[in-house]
Amino acid sequence: MNTKSITGIVLAGGRSSRMGSDKSLMELKDKSLVEYAIDALKPLCSKVVISSNNSVYGFTGCEVWPDELPDGAPMIGIYSCLKRSETEINIILSCDMPLMSTAMLEYLLANSENYDITVPVHSDGFIEPLCGIYKQSSIEILKEFIDRSNFRLNQCIQAASSQLVPVGPQLSFFSSSLFSNINTPDDYRNLQSFQQPVT
Repeated sequence: MNTKSITGIVLAGGRSSRMGSDKSLMELKDKSLVEYAIDALKPLCSKVVISSNNSVYGFTGCEVWPDELPDGAPMIGIYSCLKRSETEINIILSCDMPLMSTAMLEYLLANSENYDITVPVHSDGFIEPLCGIYKQSSIEILKEFIDRSNFRLNQCIQAASSQLVPVGPQLSFFSSSLFSNINTPDDYRNLQSFQQPVT
């Protein structure tokens, strides 16, 4: 994989309303959630940036790219970062999936060649829009949805040139915990005893 042509983008700009505090800075095993995302992306990317309007991430060594528009929806963060990115290929990863592995991200990359957007889909049809490959060629469709104030990423993905990559036990590196995300204090407590995934 040629990492010179790939930018990693960590989405850390969410409101964390259900958590009650900024979850990107919460720690598991003495490491912040945002650092887990950065570590999963680094082996595949020449540059990793953080999508946020908050400037508290100096400790990561990553640039912080703010939203161009005030809504705060993940779609705005993705759109804003794609416009600034200097690479066609960009890996998007939300900061609240600390068990995500580099192997899964690499698998998505391997299946993204002919599509503007490539995201995982589970056997029950559930799409993971905040873990995927978004090429700069998807900027136009993202802008169309933003102009209509439709921030539903799943609808945008289905309207785009997109690839839904099936993920599940058929993959040797798959684990049911890979996509575990932290939205509430209960989620956070449940992940306190997690096992670090094989990357």
